[in-house]
Amino acid sequence: MVDYAILLLGILGVLNFLVLMMVNPVFNFGVFIIFFIGVFLLIIALVRIKGRGHLLKIKNKIIRRVFILLMALFVISFVLVQGVIIFSAQADEGVEPDYMIILGAGLIGDFVPPTLQYRLDKGIEYLEENPDLKVVVTGGQGPGETVTEAYAMEKYLINNGIDKKRIIKEERATNTFENFKFSKEILDQVDGTGSYSVIIVTNGFHIFRSQMIAERNGFEAYRLPAKTNPSVLVNCYLREYFAVIKSFIFDR
Repeated sequence: MVDYAILLLGILGVLNFLVLMMVNPVFNFGVFIIFFIGVFLLIIALVRIKGRGHLLKIKNKIIRRVFILLMALFVISFVLVQGVIIFSAQADEGVEPDYMIILGAGLIGDFVPPTLQYRLDKGIEYLEENPDLKVVVTGGQGPGETVTEAYAMEKYLINNGIDKKRIIKEERATNTFENFKFSKEILDQVDGTGSYSVIIVTNGFHIFRSQMIAERNGFEAYRLPAKTNPSVLVNCYLREYFAVIKSFIFDR
């Protein structure tokens, strides 16, 4: 029974990757990690189902115990991190930020896919309610993109009624840490006060890590989560675990 459960998880991991490639073909570590885990689980399940499970057994007692300990730590950390991610995906009410920052999420050519569109639509709602607030759109040009994310985001905002004078573009960032690092540099140039409160617009799964990184870059950060495309929801939460661990250690 356990073997077939592992087989099912492996199949789901591979199918998740294939669906993601059809819906939003963006290539990054988070996309491929789920695929590799799925393939790994498929191999383990097939070896065990064929009655060759002895090939997977670790004979050395010390190595076996270390492996079990590491697996237990992984499971515990995964549950805790996912809990924090889910709990953090809520908006801060009654705040008065100096700026809004909308984070890029990848383009298909120059097309804004649903994940990014949800962020922009949420930002537009807030900007319409706060007509004096300026917004930073941040994101460079990645593989398969014909324009920078910031350019496409600016165009989307303008087409939906946001005055171009309210929009500040940051067009170099290739990851979340750079989104805030380079946005801070631009705000230092256009504003010069050096200390800013910002309301971050990104999808719910991404809020916790974004707020953490924003604060590390000197911002007073508030949250404005957008919904996530249901077709990529599972992948986003799974890969965000690995992204949180990476950012916690390296993004400083």
